[in-house]
Amino acid sequence: MTTLILVRHAQSAPDPGKPERDWPLSERGRRQADELAAALAELGVEALASSPYVRAVDTLRPYAEAKALPIAVDEDLRERTLGGWIPDMEELEQAIGRMHADPDYCLDGGETGRACTARFEAALARVAAAHPGRTIAVGSHGGVIGHILSRHRSDLPERFWRRIVNPHLFVFDASDGLTFRSERTFDASPGVFG
Repeated sequence: MTTLILVRHAQSAPDPGKPERDWPLSERGRRQADELAAALAELGVEALASSPYVRAVDTLRPYAEAKALPIAVDEDLRERTLGGWIPDMEELEQAIGRMHADPDYCLDGGETGRACTARFEAALARVAAAHPGRTIAVGSHGGVIGHILSRHRSDLPERFWRRIVNPHLFVFDASDGLTFRSERTFDASPGVFG
């Protein structure tokens, strides 16, 4: 069986003065990444792939260094392009809700959920094909993982994307397409399905 573990990155330190792909992990996020390494070892992770964003790569780095594994970076594992910085939290929440409800909606300069899901699934298929029969951890982001969950589960609770925490693991059987198996959080939160 080929297993993909989608890893939402550890807590980051957003900085509107930097490109989003360069946002680092926060101090807490670095500790979370260190703790995550033990969970990945428990799950028998044999290969690593990641979004090119610093926070996703750095979430996997402690495990990669402990196991001497390379991290294969794939541009298509990146977060959904929103199209601009939305500083107002209420406005951001409304935009994200609409983005998850309508796969063809996007902000000016942004990416639709449909396009985001298609490129992410193509990247996951490449990762699975490169490591058949293995367990692969894939460093990525909450928005794009939310779209994958929407595509593969019909029983999602309302506003489920708010339940995707940092870090968060989503385990899929990738032997024949993608089949969701389980999730795991690290801060006692119930998760999406808890």
